[in-house]
Amino acid sequence: MRGFDAAGVVSTVKHFPGHGAATSDSHDTLPVLDSTLAEMLAHDLPPFEAAIDTHAPAVMLSHLDLTAIAPGVPASPAPEVYDLLRDDMGFEGVAITDSLGMGAVASSYKPAVAALNAGADLLLMPVDTVETHRVVTKAVEEGEISRERIEEAAARVVAVQLWQQRAAGRVPVPGDVTTLARDAAAALTSAAY
Repeated sequence: MRGFDAAGVVSTVKHFPGHGAATSDSHDTLPVLDSTLAEMLAHDLPPFEAAIDTHAPAVMLSHLDLTAIAPGVPASPAPEVYDLLRDDMGFEGVAITDSLGMGAVASSYKPAVAALNAGADLLLMPVDTVETHRVVTKAVEEGEISRERIEEAAARVVAVQLWQQRAAGRVPVPGDVTTLARDAAAALTSAAY
């Protein structure tokens, strides 16, 4: 995170509160995590605590059914999970959902409205962006999402964007950035294979 910060890149810590113990894939279905809160505090949450202590700009929430916190609901639209992240752990940055097009949430209900009401600030990859914009706008107009909640979410996102703009402006872009990126990609490919 410090390296990303120094380069003016917004990093995102994921997938809160920890995907490691899940035995199924949230791209397809809603994984159930039966860990107790004590087990999560001991095992899953320490990396997030360290990231928050280092002023993580963004945290991505998982699509996990956390039976100890919000049983039967994916974490991304569960207010109790945002309370854990913000109130208990002190996170003040941007809370991002995992992709709203994933099988764990895409077909169950209006995931964008539920996530915003729960505490999400940024919605990642809804199935249909235009339709999601319409649904969210209508929800705000009809009072299903409060104007205060939308403004709070927007303020956090804009604050991170302004920080990123200032930070990136202090880091000169090398003239040979294309060559450097190509060389780095080649090195990663070589190391991976």
